[in-house]
Amino acid sequence: MRAIEDILVGLIHVSVPVFAIASMLSMGLRTPLRSFGAQLRDRRTVLAVLGANFVVVPAVGTLVLWLLSGILPAQTGEGFVIALCAAGAPFVLQLGAMARIPYGETAGPMTVLLLGSIVFMPIVVPFLLQDVEVDGWAVARLLLGTMLSPMIAGIVLAAVFPRRADRMARVAGAAAAVSAVLMFLSGFGANSGVVIELMLSPALLVAAGLVAMAFVAGRAAGDLAGPTLTVPDGPAILSSQRNIAAALLVARGDGIDPSVVVAILVLSAVGFVLLVPYALVTGTVRRRRDGERITVGVLLGIVGPRSD
Repeated sequence: MRAIEDILVGLIHVSVPVFAIASMLSMGLRTPLRSFGAQLRDRRTVLAVLGANFVVVPAVGTLVLWLLSGILPAQTGEGFVIALCAAGAPFVLQLGAMARIPYGETAGPMTVLLLGSIVFMPIVVPFLLQDVEVDGWAVARLLLGTMLSPMIAGIVLAAVFPRRADRMARVAGAAAAVSAVLMFLSGFGANSGVVIELMLSPALLVAAGLVAMAFVAGRAAGDLAGPTLTVPDGPAILSSQRNIAAALLVARGDGIDPSVVVAILVLSAVGFVLLVPYALVTGTVRRRRDGERITVGVLLGIVGPRSD
């Protein structure tokens, strides 16, 4: 039994950086600079999305967790706080494709949020979790090396090898998907006792409430956004799907309880369960409204144009 636990723990340490690198490489390969240039120049949209993700979501979420501290384990609250501080999830691109949101309207803001997370997390996480030792500079180096660098490498490769970019993105995306499955299985398997404890506690309800709060904050940002944003629920999806890769990279630091990792995985799993049906339903409605032919591949965002 001990040997199995050691294998699962080792798998976590491998799958987390592989997931981060592969997902960001895939995102870069699928994101030509022209697809989000206009979005980055739209200051109203950028400020609205930044405000929702780095002011409203962390502040309100931390306040809620502080009020509920008596009914949640301390490590669970710490994991949720770290996840709430992590924005710019690559999976948002897939959710956006499912929901029939123009590619540039998710790629541009997601890139801004990723860059914001690299600056925001090393400063704010140690402030909010003062009893947890977090080396800010080490976190920044980790995020730069495993998230920003692969994204830039993907953009460069797409520019140099445009005909091979889609194939390379599919390979990187497949690697990210496999590592994500291994990450969840190993994370939950290595901490099965903690998982069972959380299942029997209000943690799932709290996680669902935090995802809903982030969705509302993002929806408000969509209403306040500039003219380049044509689908107002894009920022809602962007805000409610937290950057699990960045959060787990931070939670893997020395001296951090493994239960914190489980809490991050739980919040991510709850967000996935809530957001995928929403994206599929809204995507179906929009495609039918536009008279598009709907297939399983199109509905899942797998088949179709890379940009709209």
